[in-house]
Amino acid sequence: MRHSLKISRRDLLARAGMGIGSLALLDMMSRDTVAAENSLLPKTTHHPPRAKAVISLFMHGGPSQVDTFDPKPLLRKFAGQTLPSSFANLNLEFTKAGMAKILPSQRTFRRCGQSGLEISDLFEHLPSVADELAVVRSCHHTEFNHAPALYLTHSGTGMMGRPSLGAWTMYGLGADSANLPGYVVLCDGPLKGGPLTYGHGFLPAVYAATEMRLTGTPILYLNKPAGVSSSDQRRILDFSQQLNRQYLKQQEDDSNLSARIAAYELAYRMQAAAPEAVDLSRETESVKRLYGLDDDVTRPFGTQCLNARRLVERGVRFVQLYHGGGGDGWDTHGDNDQKHLRNGKQIDKPITGLITDLKARGLLDSTLVIWGGEFGRTPTSEGSSGRDHNPYGYSVWLAGGGVRGGTVYGATDDFGFRAETNAVQVRDLHATILHLLGLGHEQLTFYFQGLQQRLTQIDGESRVISEIVA
Repeated sequence: MRHSLKISRRDLLARAGMGIGSLALLDMMSRDTVAAENSLLPKTTHHPPRAKAVISLFMHGGPSQVDTFDPKPLLRKFAGQTLPSSFANLNLEFTKAGMAKILPSQRTFRRCGQSGLEISDLFEHLPSVADELAVVRSCHHTEFNHAPALYLTHSGTGMMGRPSLGAWTMYGLGADSANLPGYVVLCDGPLKGGPLTYGHGFLPAVYAATEMRLTGTPILYLNKPAGVSSSDQRRILDFSQQLNRQYLKQQEDDSNLSARIAAYELAYRMQAAAPEAVDLSRETESVKRLYGLDDDVTRPFGTQCLNARRLVERGVRFVQLYHGGGGDGWDTHGDNDQKHLRNGKQIDKPITGLITDLKARGLLDSTLVIWGGEFGRTPTSEGSSGRDHNPYGYSVWLAGGGVRGGTVYGATDDFGFRAETNAVQVRDLHATILHLLGLGHEQLTFYFQGLQQRLTQIDGESRVISEIVA
């Protein structure tokens, strides 16, 4: 005791500090066991949001801008001729002399709605919602091949393994439903970039997408085993979760384990919620017809679109739909016109039904709908009737969720080849989407590999396209 009284004030603070630090560490460890669950709770936005959910309609393969939303009448005048010499500096195979034959569109463009938005006759029903669309005709990037272009348009970089827009949205906003996943993917076939296209990358695994099937069990392995009662299942889950949390204390940096703990709890609740969410028998026949479920041509994508509405209606934050997977889709290297006609018929009525239905239910103002692909297509021919990839100038459109409908932003050159006026990079599009969700793209960061990473990257300026924001 007498010896302890001789401890200096500096020694006392140092020794006490070690104890206080240990207490803090214990508190952090206890909080880590529930971090995954808490990270999915709704979060405060950086500014008032215009949208609280996103439905992304992705046209896999790359739709042609000059056959959809970017009319170029000059192509008819120069049909069969080569592109001007100014395009030769791109040093691409299809721009070399004798290979870049201008291929005019076979489509007729009409002015639609009160805004006079120009839409091709590829779409019969879409003109009825023209005043809800904001078309960006000047999107561009530099990735010419499918996989890196898919990664870029989803995650902001052509490298695989980065977090997708959907994962960033979940990270920034959290979930809005306790019984359904916040980020859902509906595919009609395999993507050329694989599941990494819509992955969570370096973000914690709790923000990963959940793939939902359109037939059979919506989510694999979700059904309760036969002969197991709810009370038995709850006891088994509680014991499993107890063991997982004990192990997590030794593996604090294992985000996959944290995500699994949260996923088990969510899966238990989803056993009732998920089948109901995609049970289309609950919809009226008039709604089914609105989405084209009464037609073999439109039923597949119509089913995706109707499910998307049901999911956002139940609090799902981000729904990613794909059209054109599993085949050539919109990748029209040959027979461009006929394949676009085929694809247009498959998506036209479902998308129009989706926008119409969202608006009728008062959901369009809070739901951002996005349409586009990984790039566009050349105004020149590949072979006799196809079009090659073209990332240098292509179109996307947005609707709802704070978007100024009936507007056109940006322009490509007279041939529809390159973005020329008000060019929009992918990171600008991402910044705009985050802005509409109430997230500042420069404020939404995650520390990884020594940097505060973000969706819009740090290697160039990004801006919100305020001209299309209402």
